[in-house]
Amino acid sequence: MSCRTGAGHLAPSLSTVEILTVLFRDYLNYNQDNPRDDIRDRFILSKGHGAYAYYVILNKLGILPDRELDLFYTDESSLTGCLSMNADYMLEASTGSLGHGLPIAVGMALSFSRQQKPNRVICMVGDGEMQEGSNHEALQFACHFRLNNLLVIIDANGLQAMDKTEDVALDSSKLAELLKVYAENRFIDIDGHDEQQLTEAMACFFDPTQSASGPFILFCRTTKGKGIDFMENVPRYHFRCPTEDGYVCYTEEPE
Repeated sequence: MSCRTGAGHLAPSLSTVEILTVLFRDYLNYNQDNPRDDIRDRFILSKGHGAYAYYVILNKLGILPDRELDLFYTDESSLTGCLSMNADYMLEASTGSLGHGLPIAVGMALSFSRQQKPNRVICMVGDGEMQEGSNHEALQFACHFRLNNLLVIIDANGLQAMDKTEDVALDSSKLAELLKVYAENRFIDIDGHDEQQLTEAMACFFDPTQSASGPFILFCRTTKGKGIDFMENVPRYHFRCPTEDGYVCYTEEPE
């Protein structure tokens, strides 16, 4: 998808693959035949620039048409580099301008809570994005209203747009310690590429018998560009498409 059209932001998508796989495969409540189903859980990808894995999963579920994926990042598709809201495709919010997704998710969670509805809200936020003040305001709000229907997933890959997060603000360990304050005993720090750890951690949130109050925070330590050796942990690949460095993408089998 990235290489066909020269779209960047591939690396921040690759750090989310296992997290999204476990979430959609094992836990999230949705209706493949009706993406607008009112009783569905809501997933907000606040780091909306890292949307490619999300698009692929929605396509595999039959929610996002093949044509949209095939024409991604062209004028003939509604799919953009950063997420644009489209309820027909279960794209719940327009994100990518960082610091917007979590406040939206908190508002949704409060609405469901006030209406005593069973819907849960899951929001994935980048660790670099956690430098946005709006996110900390949203977490304080979620704590105050004890929103136990809210799961915040931190994609802690240690990099942001131009550098390592530790060279700009807090490193992963310090950020984790800060976030524990918001979640109290509902904070879990795991390897975000280990499906077993993800499965066990998410079970704590989705357990219908759990009675804890307040938001749940899942701190996932990941690798940006995971699975492509020359991209892993390399800051410039936040934006950069591999074709810019001579990587050849075959849309058909080479002769």
